[in-house]
Amino acid sequence: MTRIAFLGLGRMGSPMAGRLLDAGHDVSVWNRTPGRTAPLAGAGAAVHATPAEAAAGRDLVITMLTDADAVEDVLFGGDGAVRALEPGAVIADMSTIGPDAVRRVRDRLPDGVGHVDAPVSGSVPQAEAGELVILAGAADADLARCADAFEALGTVRHVGPPGSGAALKVVVNSVLVGNVAVLGEALALADRLGVDTGLALDALSRISPQARRLLDGAGPPRFTLALAAKDLALALGGPGRPGVLSAVQSRTESALAAGLASDDLTALADHTRRTAHMRVTLGNPATVPAPPNPAYSHTAYVTQGPMLYVSGQIALDENGKVDAPGDMTRQSEVVMSLLERILAAHGAGFADVVSIRSFLTDIDLRAEYGAVRARYFTGAPPTSTTVEVPRLFHPDALLEVEIVAAVP
Repeated sequence: MTRIAFLGLGRMGSPMAGRLLDAGHDVSVWNRTPGRTAPLAGAGAAVHATPAEAAAGRDLVITMLTDADAVEDVLFGGDGAVRALEPGAVIADMSTIGPDAVRRVRDRLPDGVGHVDAPVSGSVPQAEAGELVILAGAADADLARCADAFEALGTVRHVGPPGSGAALKVVVNSVLVGNVAVLGEALALADRLGVDTGLALDALSRISPQARRLLDGAGPPRFTLALAAKDLALALGGPGRPGVLSAVQSRTESALAAGLASDDLTALADHTRRTAHMRVTLGNPATVPAPPNPAYSHTAYVTQGPMLYVSGQIALDENGKVDAPGDMTRQSEVVMSLLERILAAHGAGFADVVSIRSFLTDIDLRAEYGAVRARYFTGAPPTSTTVEVPRLFHPDALLEVEIVAAVP
């Protein structure tokens, strides 16, 4: 029997604490919302008013909380559990908080207190059945002290040293969220091609467990969209990273903005399916004459989605000096390179630019600028304004360019 403090009785925490009681462990509990402790009190758990009181005299403290802020507050806050721990105790954090937060927690622990990062793979049904997969990052000795408790919760995979479990969990959840978003895309494709939804999901369920959940009906929330968005931010290190997951993050944020935060993750598929992609149409209305040259379009029509506004860029180097004073071609190349990197950081490219404004100190040099610009804008040209100005804020700058882009 292990003396355990269980801190955090949400959808996952409550059945996990119940499993520990059923296995005969001595369990004390704390939860920010006291009402959730009643069923466990009835099953034999000792209920406490603060994390510190729950952790006093315990061999093992398990945290199962929403995010890193909650974990750090429960452990190190005014009534935090750490102040009550004795040397030899172990903290097992089974939340999903990412490796950076795990490192912060470990660095703040007193000597003699062990730590295991042990996020779980699985949801409420697996928690109730004791069939979670525990992704443990820990020293062997710390993990051994958790063995009896973890046996009641599921199967342990010791995936490496401290921080490894948290890192692997972020990888796993990034694929889970991405898979649900892709299913929404696939169902939108099925709609366009006239494929029956049930038939599509039945076929997709052979390669995707999430498709089976969509086919059977999501049921009560197991993993909310709010938590999915939090985990995706951990995977990306915040917004603005290029790539497929960045596009998934944009879809997830759109679903949150639509009021779906407390819905199950599977709601992301339907939201993605029914929400039109952001699209940019560059061109010229038939009712007006075409532009005098093919270097720009009259109009840019953009469907819903995020927009990126990039301030005026000049050819500055890392020392704040203009690259190649007097050389329009070189300055144009530097400016376009800067814009390319800014666009890529937001998962976009020059094809997503809808408007470009160029300021030249000598309009007679526009051909040199235009030759460089044409190498980057190879598709339909965006709407465009090019003007001559007497000077720019840096006396050696010949060119300043600002853009507006649609983020895919």
